[in-house]
Formats: sequence, structure tokens, C-alpha cells
Amino acid sequence: MAVKRAPVDKFLDSGYPSGTAARKARFVNALLRFIADDYPEDRFTNQLYEGLYNSGYFGFIAHYDRAGCYYDQLSTPERRTRFLTDLRRSCDRDRHTERPDIWSDVKAVLAERLNLRPRVPREPLERHPARVAPPHQSTPARHCSE
Repeated sequence: MAVKRAPVDKFLDSGYPSGTAARKARFVNALLRFIADDYPEDRFTNQLYEGLYNSGYFGFIAHYDRAGCYYDQLSTPERRTRFLTDLRRSCDRDRHTERPDIWSDVKAVLAERLNLRPRVPREPLERHPARVAPPHQSTPARHCSE
């Protein structure tokens, strides 16, 4: 699917290697293409993985490896929906802060693009009974750290 590219001039250099305008634009464009193409596993690159859990400050916690993170976050339509919801929430929450981080401009572009095109899973979501943890255990986290 064709995705309108975010131009480099939408981003500011942060002064750090992970925050150059060109790197930010590459990340945003790759992520938007990845989402538009329905999350193909072979296109979940190190650039996307590292941007989501490290450079991007999106609140996703690093997993043992990229494949494990893909499985945990993106392997089913339900997980993709949760991932996109979490990504939107992170972008919306942080894009207008008075203390911007070095990727606030990335979050602003993503928030704009992701909110304009809500994703609907192609496959119907399976309904499962809610998981309830026993009183002596906590509910598992929903990040890549599992």
C-alpha cells in the first residue's frame, strides 16, 4: 500500500546520533509502511525494533530479541490492535509536553498520521474470556519485556 512519506524537514536534529532529522524520517516512514502493509514479520527490521523500544521513547520495553518482541506485540490481529492503541496513546500523550524529548517531533507526525487512518484488523478478533489473575498474583505486563 502506498503511504505518503514524511519529509525530513518535519524533524529536528537533536544533537545525538539517534536523533538526526534523516534518521527520524526513515524511522517514521518505515513504521508507517510497516503498519499500512499489515505488519509483515520480514519487515520488522532492527531499525523499527530499536526505534520502538529504545530511541523512540514510546514506552515499549526491550524484549530479549526482535523476533520475541514481534511475537509479543504484533503476531495476532488482537496484539496489533493493542500495539497500535499503545503507540497512539504514547504519541498523543507526549507530543505537546512542555518538556519535549528528542523524539517529540516524531511523535507529533505519528500522532497526526495514525489518527487520520485508524486501522481495522483484516481478520475478526477472537473473543477469549478475560484472564483473571489469582488474588496472590499480579496481572502480566503487556510490553515486550515478557
